[in-house]
Amino acid sequence: MSNCKLSVAMCALLAGAFMLPIQAAYAGKFDGVTVKLATFGGKWRDIVDKYVAKPFEAEGGKIEYVIGQPAQNMAKLVAARGQAAPFDVFETMDNFLPGLAQGGFVDPLDLKKIPNARDLVASADSGKVMVWITQEGIIYNVEKFKELGIPKPTKYSDLLNPKLKGRVSIPDIGAGGAIPAIVGMAYETGGHEANIDPALDLIAKIDAKSYWSSSSNLQTMLTNGDVWAAAAQAGSVQRLKGQVPLGMAHIPVAGKVGVLKQGYLVKIKGTKHSDAVDWIINQYLSLPMQVATTNEGGQVPVTKAALSELQKDASLQGVLRLKPDEIIGALHIDYGKVDQAVYTQKWNRKIGRR
Repeated sequence: MSNCKLSVAMCALLAGAFMLPIQAAYAGKFDGVTVKLATFGGKWRDIVDKYVAKPFEAEGGKIEYVIGQPAQNMAKLVAARGQAAPFDVFETMDNFLPGLAQGGFVDPLDLKKIPNARDLVASADSGKVMVWITQEGIIYNVEKFKELGIPKPTKYSDLLNPKLKGRVSIPDIGAGGAIPAIVGMAYETGGHEANIDPALDLIAKIDAKSYWSSSSNLQTMLTNGDVWAAAAQAGSVQRLKGQVPLGMAHIPVAGKVGVLKQGYLVKIKGTKHSDAVDWIINQYLSLPMQVATTNEGGQVPVTKAALSELQKDASLQGVLRLKPDEIIGALHIDYGKVDQAVYTQKWNRKIGRR
């Protein structure tokens, strides 16, 4: 080899030697790790992508989405029993927690690796971490109610007002808001989670114009003026701000104010990316993601820091209840007493398939 060639070779070798430490210095904590996250689609997926996936990518990792409603993703999990799970982490709702636990689908969480959980309004446990809530009650068209002389609702039975005939919507039994609405009405009419017959009697009397199947479906009816009042969550008020003059009534039930629906993250049993899942759950509880949960998604955050930040926004006053004691003081449904199959059977007999 000539001196010239030797010089070139040595230079290349030295350059490679200097580059290795530089590359290592910029290596991410999760280089090459792909985590499958089962979550909702649409705008919520975009929010998660911005505030959770992008920071994860900065650490070298990648999130692959398994999009669907919790019922759909739960079905995928059950169908894969005995095989590799279809995802590593599952964004689900409170009504699916009993089934997840009974089916042995969940791995324990190491809360020491999820430090943001220390700021939760309610204590986390090793099986799940709450990441958002919705506040369920009655949403109503403020201008229409004023025009017709209808007072702000204070109970579910106010939906029986004859001036609202043909302008009320109730969640269909398959909708996410169905169980909170049914349980809230049950308590108001003398029932409870295990006795929903009084609630179904009230729903039959209301004789709703429609039974909404999704938030987007309901929001279309509200925007078009087809519906003036609905049993639904406060998020629709936030999402339609500037389009429809909506108000929110947090209905007193069972000595509480309002009914909560709660969103959780759980780690799926057998995941090979346990540390990455812990990191993702922690990121869901970061201040930017929690604030975006309300400002961009319409749900309510569950960390004290985010609640404190949002209390400064005057436009949210009267729509969302943002003090920790207000969240703790709402009705938390006991899903151990909820039999969803029985709910569906009774609904179909009393209300009919919609």
